[in-house]
Amino acid sequence: MAHPTDEAWQLSRQYKDSAAANILQSRPEEALADYRKAVELNPHDSAARLKVAELLAQLGHPQEAVRELHSTAIRYASEGNTLHAIAACKLILALEPQHAETPENLASLIAMRSAEEHQPPNEPEPPGTPLFSRLPKDVFLALLELLEMRRVNGGEHIITEGEQGRSMFILVTGTVRVVHTPKNAPPRTLAELTEGSFFGELGLISDAPRTASVISIRDCTLLEVTRDMLAQLGARFPTFERMVQRFYKDRLLNNLLESNPVFQPLSDEQKRAIAQRFQTLTVEPGTVLLQQGQRSHALHLLLRGRCSVVHQDPDGGERPYPDMTEGALFGEISLLLDLRVTATVRAATSCLLLVLDQETVKERVLTHPEVRRALTHLSRERLDRTAAMLAEGAEVRGSFLI
Repeated sequence: MAHPTDEAWQLSRQYKDSAAANILQSRPEEALADYRKAVELNPHDSAARLKVAELLAQLGHPQEAVRELHSTAIRYASEGNTLHAIAACKLILALEPQHAETPENLASLIAMRSAEEHQPPNEPEPPGTPLFSRLPKDVFLALLELLEMRRVNGGEHIITEGEQGRSMFILVTGTVRVVHTPKNAPPRTLAELTEGSFFGELGLISDAPRTASVISIRDCTLLEVTRDMLAQLGARFPTFERMVQRFYKDRLLNNLLESNPVFQPLSDEQKRAIAQRFQTLTVEPGTVLLQQGQRSHALHLLLRGRCSVVHQDPDGGERPYPDMTEGALFGEISLLLDLRVTATVRAATSCLLLVLDQETVKERVLTHPEVRRALTHLSRERLDRTAAMLAEGAEVRGSFLI
C-alpha cells in the first residue's frame, strides 16, 4: 500500500484543519472542498472519506454519500477494521434503510479474510479490534443488526470516571477528550481522540470502575458495543462465544502481566510463555477455590463471575472481605512463598477462571530474583495490613493476604 510523502501528509493535514474551521463557521461547501483535497492527497485516509460522505449527505447528495461510504467501508474491512466498516455501513443504512449491497459485500469480505488467515491459537491478532477482526458471515450480519449509532452533543460525558463500565465505543465522527481527576487535584487531560478511535474497551472485560472520563469536544457520532450484545451473540453463535472468551483471556492476561508487580520484571518473551500456560476452569456457585489454613496449589485469575472471601475466626465466626470481581488475582502469595492462605475463597456465582499451575510458577516465575523481591515486599505489606485489621476488628476494605 502506497503512503503519502511527508509533504503530502502535511498539506493534507492543513486541508483538514481548514475544513474543521469551515464546519465551525457553518460553511459546509468549503469544508467539503477541503476534505476532498485531503483525500486526493491521501486516498487511504478513511476518516477524511467519512467526512466527505457526511458533508455530501448534509448538502443533499445522499447517493454520492452512499458511494463514498461504500468505498470507505470496503477499505476498512479489507484492512481488518471490522467495527469501522460497520460504522460506515450504519451510516449508509441511515441514508438508505433498504440498502443491501454493502452489508452483503462486507459480510462476504470479512468471512473470506477469516477463512484465508487460519490464525494459529497463539499468534498475534491482525490490526483493528481483535474481537471483531474475524467474523463468520452470519455473526457479522447479526452484529450489524444489534449495533446502533449514538449521537452526543459537544461537552457531553460519554464515560464518567468512577462509574462501572459495561461497554466500549468507536468514534465515528467528532473529537473527544480523555480526562482524569486525581484525588485532591485538578482534572488532567490525558489525550484527545479523533475519528476512528476506540475507547472504553476494558468495560467489555471487567466491572472495574472507569479510570477516566471521556467528554465530547464537539458533536460526535459513536457506535457502542455492550457486554449484553456479546452475550446475545455468544448464545446464538458458539464460534463467537469462543472468540469472546479468548478476547477476555488475552486482555486480562495482558493487564495482569503488565501491571502486577509480581510479573513486571519478566521480559516480554517470558510473559508470552507464561500466558500460554494458563488453563481455563469453570466452577459452579459454592465451589471452594481456596481454603483457609491450607496452601494454594495454583494461581487464579477471575475471568468471569464473582467470588466471596471470608476469614474464619477461632471462635467459629466469619469476617467477610470484599468480594473478588472480574480481573482479580488470588493465591499468588501462598503459592509463591509457600504460606497458608488466611481466608476462604468461594465462587459466589458461576465463574470462569484462568489457572496457572504450581510447576509453571516455580519453573518460569520464581527463578527470577526481581520477582522474588517483589513478592517478598508485596506479601509483607498484605500480611501487615491484614493482621492490623483483624487485631483491631476493623472492616476489611483493601488488599489482603490470600
